[in-house]
Amino acid sequence: MIKKEYTFIDLFAGAGGLSEGFIKAGFSPIAHIEMKKDACNTLKTRSAFHYLRAKDKLSIYKEYLKNKVEGSDGSALWSQVPLGITDAVICATIGKDSINDIFNKVDKLNNNGII
Repeated sequence: MIKKEYTFIDLFAGAGGLSEGFIKAGFSPIAHIEMKKDACNTLKTRSAFHYLRAKDKLSIYKEYLKNKVEGSDGSALWSQVPLGITDAVICATIGKDSINDIFNKVDKLNNNGII
């Protein structure tokens, strides 16, 4: 029997609490859409964590935590995972001027199987 993989898109994602629940339940994220930069940075860091855990490379994440400088973003960690992992976090306000761009980004992520 073929096991079906379930995916999700997290709109108004915040720092990703709902995403964490879906991931723990076995779902795979296609995209996280959030307008606040700090929340997007958290989402990118969590996405990097989940990628590294799946690849059995959590030592990279632990090293990042040991050397993290207070107030810095997670770019030191994000640069150590494929770009598509952090690209799945779309930092944008959802509105009539941005919706087509957001749809295009989500379509690209979904069609390329980035996540």
